[in-house]
This record gives sequence, structure tokens and C-alpha cells, in this order.
Amino acid sequence: MCEPCREKARRLHDVERRCDRPGCTGTWTWTAAAQLEAFAGDRPPPKQLCAACQSLLDTLEDKEIPCAVPGCTRNARITRQQQLVLQGQPEPEPAKPGCVSLTGILCDPCAQVSRRIKDREVNCGINGCTRKWIWKADEQIVAFAAGKPNEPPRRMCDLCRASFGRLADREVRCRTSGCKNTWTWSRFDQLDACVADKPPPKAPSHMCKSCFDLWSTLKDVDRPCRRAGCKGMWIDKRGAQLARAVRGKTGEPYPHLCPNCEKELGDLEDREIPCRTDNCPGTFTWTREQQLAAGVRPKLKDLQAENEGAAAAAPEVAEAQPLAPPPPEAEANPPEATAAAGEPATGPSPDMAKPKKNKRRRQREVQPPERRCAACAEFLANRKTQEIPCTQCGTPIFWPPESQLQTHLGNWAAPTLCGACKLVQVQAARAAAREALRHAHPQPVTQEPGASDGAASEPPAGTSPVPPLDHA
Repeated sequence: MCEPCREKARRLHDVERRCDRPGCTGTWTWTAAAQLEAFAGDRPPPKQLCAACQSLLDTLEDKEIPCAVPGCTRNARITRQQQLVLQGQPEPEPAKPGCVSLTGILCDPCAQVSRRIKDREVNCGINGCTRKWIWKADEQIVAFAAGKPNEPPRRMCDLCRASFGRLADREVRCRTSGCKNTWTWSRFDQLDACVADKPPPKAPSHMCKSCFDLWSTLKDVDRPCRRAGCKGMWIDKRGAQLARAVRGKTGEPYPHLCPNCEKELGDLEDREIPCRTDNCPGTFTWTREQQLAAGVRPKLKDLQAENEGAAAAAPEVAEAQPLAPPPPEAEANPPEATAAAGEPATGPSPDMAKPKKNKRRRQREVQPPERRCAACAEFLANRKTQEIPCTQCGTPIFWPPESQLQTHLGNWAAPTLCGACKLVQVQAARAAAREALRHAHPQPVTQEPGASDGAASEPPAGTSPVPPLDHA
């Protein structure tokens, strides 16, 4: 034995040490020889169990138990020493804040990951929100045990959860007109449409499954324009076909106008046309559709305004510019003198003097129809020919509805005499007028020279008196 060991051996004696099992109050004997061996090998004091714990350890065996992480399908191997430590052990100390707080035996992969992960701050999943939420370490270890990637799930912050946390799947009516079925608007899709610090969104317009399946089989169809004589086509959309199919209408759709006719219809405007009844101040509306059917072409308003402005400005320009005086050479050499001198005339040629024909045909302007206004049409709707008795002879006078309309407008007066009585009255008035004219202009009496007064006043025998001339 070396000198240091000999000196150490003199001071050593058996020592009672506490059992290394946590919570155990028993002791075990560390002999002087064992202490000297530890001193010679420079080893720390060994960890041993008391006799009672050692006897209990001899009865235990290593075994496998499920991992303590929820969702983990692996097993954790627990040794006899670990089983002995767990028996009678007081409550474990609380885990550090931000770390895994699960209690129990973990499998090797979960145990390794649990030492590294901590709570994480993740952005809120609502659009436009800048706040964050905490992804706990326990949730991370559960996601790892389930085989999920190390990516945080989509969640909401506390404020957004208070606003949108109660959202649930909703049944929304199909957008197809006439369909009463519904489609499911999931909670996830609703959260996608949510915006931070705003109320919950409204449901979008979607089709139910049956309508979508039918819509997928349909195609757009080209159909002829409803305007007579137009060769254009309009597109019958499959959405309109679906709406008709939902209502049970399988026939041809209502005809429409082609895009060109629609454009012309948009350029036209309703016009107020005077009533065809004489002296009637009323009007009727000639609609755009009626004008288009009649062949009326829309006029370009800008071009028409420019033409009117140019026509109005032309006389003003002509008045403002006086005629320029002829050049002095033209006064000195008039055309007659030049022609007499034998020089050729420099006037325009016959071909150039002829005006050119305007090859552009003038379009025929469609005239509006002749119709009555609403007041006249309503007046004539329930009117019939009236029989008015003559005030003199009692003969019935037939007064048609058109004449009654003129009376209603104040243009005519209701008749009181029949045609025969009116003719007699007119003839009597004409005779009275002729008689008045005769008295107003008497004829002078002429006598032949040498004849007596009695011979001039009496006609010769065998002749009849000649009546005076009627100047009327």
C-alpha cells in the first residue's frame, strides 16, 4: 500500500449514507475498504439503495408502456430503477414556463424533442389582423407525435376569436333562380372571408350540387336575333338555360336582340308624336323598341351638332369677309380684249365646269306612324254612332264617333238640321242675297230715238216682256 493510501486508511471508518431513492429515509453502509477504493480511483461516492429498496428492486423487471404524449403510438421502455423511483415519489415539480408540462414517461423521440421546443408566437389567421397568438409547447409535442410538420395551425387571436369564434357551418340557398335547395358554407370558408375588426361577411352566391352538375353539362347556344330582317345572333347563356330547366321550361327561350341591335336600341330615345286627330294637342309615345322594329337608325349626336354649328357659322363668315377687288392685270386686260387679240382663253374646261354627281344615296327617313293619343283612344273606345233628330223635320242625323270627338275637343258643334233642311235653308239664304243685290244695283232704262214714251213702256203686240238681267 502506498503512503497516501496508508495515511487515508488510518482515518477511514464505516459510514452510513442515505438511500438514493427520492423520498426514502433508509440508509446503507459505506465500508472503509470501499471508501479507500474510491479514494484510490479518484471516484465520487457511489449511489446505492438501502436494504428495503434493494429488495423491492429485485422484484421489479424492465417493461414497456405507452408514451405519455397524447396521440403518440410509440412505447417508452421503463427500467426497474425508474419504476422504483416512481413508486412513492411525491408530486413532480411544475415545469418551467414555456416548456412541455406533460407528466409521465415519454418515448425517446418525444423526450428529445420536448427538451428543445418552447411556446411560440404565431400571426393571427384572420385577413388584415396584425395581432398574434401563442402556440403552446404541449400542443407542439402533440403535433410532433401525430407526425405533422413543424408548422403552426391557423388560429385566431383573442379579439378575433371573440368576434368570429362562434361561426359554424351554414346552409345557404342556391343562387339559381327558382331553386329551393341549399349548399353548405363551411366554417373554414367563412373564416377565409372574414376581415379583422369588421362584422362577419355575407354568404357568397353559389349553386347547390344538383344545379352545378346540370350546369356543367350545358353549353352556350347561338340564337337568331328577334328583329325581323336582322341576321345577327345572340348568345343563350347556360346560366339562363339552367334557370329555365329548374322551372321546368324545356321549350325555346324568349327571343332577344343581338348585340348590334341592343346597341342601336340604347342609342335611340322615346319620341313624342302629335296625335293624328285634327286640332288635338295630345301626343303619343313612339317607343325605342317600336322605332327599332320600324327601321329607324340612331343619329350621331356629336356629328349632328357639329354639322348644325358649321351651317350656322357659314353665313357669319361670308358676311365678315368682303369680296376681294380684282387684280390690276385683270382690269387692264379684260377677257373680251384677250379673246379679240387671238389669245386663247384660260377659263375652266367644259368637263371641269360640270358639277359632279353625288353618288351617295340619301337614306330614306322612316316616318312615325299615325296614331291617336291616349285621351282620344279612350274617348273612342266605348263610343257609338248617335242618332240626333232634326229640329225641323225630325229626321235622324247619324253622328259618328270621330265627329263626336271633334265636338268634344271644341272644334265642331253638334248638328241640329238634317241635310235636306240645311239645303232649303241655304237656298233661301242665297235667294235673299240675290234679291238684296238686285235692289242695291238697279238697271237703267234705255229708249230708242223717235219712239214715244208709251211705245217704250209697252212691248209690241205679239211679244212677251223680257225679264231684267240678274246680276247676282
